[in-house]
Order: sequence, then C-alpha cells, then structure tokens
Amino acid sequence: MNKTKTLNGIDEIATTISSTNGDEYAAMITSHDSPVRFERKEYDATDTGCQTFLCLTCPVHFLPLFPGFMGTKRIILDEEEAVAQIECACYNINTRRPYGELGSVDKVQYLCCTGVSSELSKNMPIFIGWGCEDETVSEIVAELKKRMKARGDTGQIQKAELALQEIRALRKENQLLREDMKALLAHFNVPAASEEMERV
Repeated sequence: MNKTKTLNGIDEIATTISSTNGDEYAAMITSHDSPVRFERKEYDATDTGCQTFLCLTCPVHFLPLFPGFMGTKRIILDEEEAVAQIECACYNINTRRPYGELGSVDKVQYLCCTGVSSELSKNMPIFIGWGCEDETVSEIVAELKKRMKARGDTGQIQKAELALQEIRALRKENQLLREDMKALLAHFNVPAASEEMERV
C-alpha cells in the first residue's frame, strides 16, 4: 500500500491499485537468481581387474606398453568440468571435458563386470576395481548425468526459458506501474505529459 499526499500537502490517501500483482512478479524474478552449484567429487577408478588381465596376456597384445591402459586412475567431478587422471611410472595423463561435451554417459555391462562409458574415456568403458563396483558406477553415471543436465545443452535451454519469463514479468510489471501512474494522475486531475504536449 502506497501513501501519497494531495497537491496541497494536507490529506493522505492509500492506493492499492495492482500492488499485489506487482509484488508477485517481483518475487518471481528474484526467485530465479540462485545458480546451481555442485561440490567437487573424486572417485578412484583404477581398473585393477582389467590391468591384471592385460599383464597376464601381455605376450599376445603388448597393450600394457601403450599409454592409458596401466596406472592409477581417478575421475574428478569439478563444478564445471569432468577430469580423468591416469598416473603411471612412465606417464601422466589428464583429460578434461566440460559437462556439455561428454556426449552419452552410459552404464556398461560386460559379462559379470560393470563399467562407465563416456567421451571422457573416449567411449571406452572403465571397469572400476575388479568390475564388481556396481554401486560406485551407478553413482558416477547419475552424478555425471545430473551435471550434464544443469551445465549442458539442456541447462542452457532452461536458462534461456527462465530469462524469457523474467523479461515477460518485467514487461507486465512495467505495464502495471504505468496503469498505477495514470490512475494517480487522474485522481489528482493532473494532465499527463502527452496531453500537455498536444496542447502546446
């Protein structure tokens, strides 16, 4: 409720024209200002079973000699990007991908082993531990998909939709304020600026 004095400065009146609607639109605008924040999470993704198998069958393929197959592996989920780290005696590899560039994140089942596949590992599944870490794999997949939704293309579309809603709310509130001003001018018999220009 807005209190306004008359032209003579004596009486006070209370006007409630559209004030409730204006407050509702203002509350809707401020409710979208809080960004989504994610905490840093780190997972031990060393595929002990796969590395043991590669070492036992090394004379057949020599894959343990190629970078990326052996060593300690970690998956780190930062606020804006996912990181895959591989540390070995001969090399260190750090792969970073924004959540919007991870492509498809899937839970992979191969025989009795469960792994996670995404663009972070070049779509090659990572079978954590001995391949039986189903709970950890499910958590990583769910966390990646949640962050992809908030930071990827879907998140950008949602932000654009919220921005459009805010613009519409601002236009509606501006229209309400103009109507309130016209009502006040009419109450005090004060001509609008457009009317003054027409008279001149």
